[in-house]
Amino acid sequence: MMPYDYKYLVNYPNDLKNLSLLNSTNRDFIKEGLNKNLSRNMLNINYWNYNLIIDSYSKEQNKDFEKSFINLFFLTKNNQLKNLDLKKYFISNFSRFSIDNRQKILKNYNLE
Repeated sequence: MMPYDYKYLVNYPNDLKNLSLLNSTNRDFIKEGLNKNLSRNMLNINYWNYNLIIDSYSKEQNKDFEKSFINLFFLTKNNQLKNLDLKKYFISNFSRFSIDNRQKILKNYNLE
């Protein structure tokens, strides 16, 4: 476990926010740091949003994208604007999600 939450990891002292996400080595390095402190940031919406952004660069190669998406989807249940954006993304990319994750999301998909 790192002594910092994800905000300090990406900003200061490591300044990882300035690394290019186009480079897979940089993405792996950032993800490694974020995963070391997962338990501290488990309920942080911004942490999962940052994870989702990183995972979106390589969503064909790993399943972390779906995990980040589902965690963010559940954590934003009370944030209508963000949740609506995630619902739109889910509908437009429905076929890219695994069957199990589709069912999890659809069970909690309210049409309010």
